[in-house]
Amino acid sequence: MPFNRFNDGKCDSHGRFWAGTMEIIEKVATGSLYVLEPDGSCRKVHEDVGVSNGIAWSLDEKEMYYIDSMRKHVLAFDFDAEKGEISRPRLLIDFAGEQGFPDGMTIDTEGMLWIAHWDGWQVSRWNPRTGMKLESIAVPAAKVTSCIFGGDELDTLYITSARKGLEEDKAGDQPHAGGIFAVKPGVKGTKTHAFGTSYIQQKE
Repeated sequence: MPFNRFNDGKCDSHGRFWAGTMEIIEKVATGSLYVLEPDGSCRKVHEDVGVSNGIAWSLDEKEMYYIDSMRKHVLAFDFDAEKGEISRPRLLIDFAGEQGFPDGMTIDTEGMLWIAHWDGWQVSRWNPRTGMKLESIAVPAAKVTSCIFGGDELDTLYITSARKGLEEDKAGDQPHAGGIFAVKPGVKGTKTHAFGTSYIQQKE
């Protein structure tokens, strides 16, 4: 589809790369979610996506969380970690009442989701078991794009932002837009996974 492009992506614990697409002009839900297997094969697993975005997995790997920014939805799927299959999509969080659009996402060691707000000046923390917002951290940029835990102890939340729509000489109250920010929110994050990890280990 020449008028689509890929957007956010992330690897699961078995080294599969999950990534979704979106229409470049962001008008129609023509996107899909795909899985690239470590052996090089690719398959489509979810359709009718507006703007494919953040992905995270529950600590027990029984659920996968997925953001469609255009619809302002955070979805939950049943997840089969061994087979790399998702099923039973359902609405987990509706961002209709939130400032901005849900964008990138990560999960902490307490199983809580951290979501970046595009046009929302913040990252927020949510309980996926209740769908309730727990707290938020203000960011000095409107277009907050994603977040991930890092550092030796995985206790630093790194937050990315965008300058899209801002001219260099007209940044106004957003001189730091497009920057990367760091904060210690008092919880630790989970490890990320490399592509093909388990496949490479099996070959060895």
